[in-house]
Amino acid sequence: MIFRPKRDLAGQLAIAMMAVTLICLILSVLCFYVIYGILYLTKAEGPIRPSDFFLDTYDMLALGLAGVTGLAISSFVAVNLGRRIARPLRSVGRTTRRIALGDLTARATIEADAPDEAAALVADVNRMAERLETVANSVVTWNAQIAHELRTPLTILKGRLQGLVDGVFIADQRTLSSLLKQADGLSRLVEDLRVVSLSDSGRLDLQMTSVDLAGEIESLVHFVEPELQAAGFNIALNLDTGDTTIDISRTRQAILALIENARRHANPCTLRVGLHLSDKQIVITVIDQGPGLPPEFVSRAFGQFERADVAKSDGRAGSGLGLSVVQAITTAHGGEIAYSADQSGTGFCITLPRTPFALVT
Repeated sequence: MIFRPKRDLAGQLAIAMMAVTLICLILSVLCFYVIYGILYLTKAEGPIRPSDFFLDTYDMLALGLAGVTGLAISSFVAVNLGRRIARPLRSVGRTTRRIALGDLTARATIEADAPDEAAALVADVNRMAERLETVANSVVTWNAQIAHELRTPLTILKGRLQGLVDGVFIADQRTLSSLLKQADGLSRLVEDLRVVSLSDSGRLDLQMTSVDLAGEIESLVHFVEPELQAAGFNIALNLDTGDTTIDISRTRQAILALIENARRHANPCTLRVGLHLSDKQIVITVIDQGPGLPPEFVSRAFGQFERADVAKSDGRAGSGLGLSVVQAITTAHGGEIAYSADQSGTGFCITLPRTPFALVT
């Protein structure tokens, strides 16, 4: 280990200021001799005796007093300035060491007399610490939520399979269809988790292709229509035809999430699915007849694992990922999603650019 002597900032500033003061004092004496030498040689100020070049006792006392005073003032100013700069730096150092040891609640302190640069550094470090704490808490919450969401369907699936092994259930078409439905739900949940996590990390890549979106929506509706009809819903389509450049797999996932959200939470009605194409935009709408989102829930409806209280109480709450998945896919396309509620119905509107933003030059 290499020995490194302590180098206090205030001490180093004091030494530097004292050195500057001494240098200035020496230079002033040298300038005195230079000026007297010029005057002696040019006789500009009358005869100058050689003895005038030497400092007498009073000159030495005055020069010494000025030097000591200058050294005292410079060292005082340097020490105080160094302490003003060093205090926030020490606070930042203590905070970063605590963060490195795992204490994400650590924050650096700032004083009123701190220089602007030091104050900005403290503020930046505190923002970084807050962000780290938020991310760490989110990871803990995320892991707990994932475990909770996977536990129920896995428990059901395991129980059914164990029942088949023990001979409690008969391996008929109804039982196998139920198991397949549980597996399908698990697969959808895992895919939703994947989409949201990729979106959060900025790595949700899209495979853009030119497709007939109206035909794709018709195919999707035809696939889910039996389940919707069993829940008391009818489907009304209003689709503009034309080619669009999108990631069709992700877009189908987003539309399916909105339809599933309506099936789960809306009253049985005619579910209206629309597609409007303009020169610049693709507008996809899924509208039902309510009751819609509670007003206090609208602001957090697109958050991960968010569920309205009314959905929790009546047992219709899903994973809480559907709308966050829709938002992630919409954002990846460079679009927006909005919720609306009026007398004509409640629903969601996805607006995407007709020309993908990644392809615009």
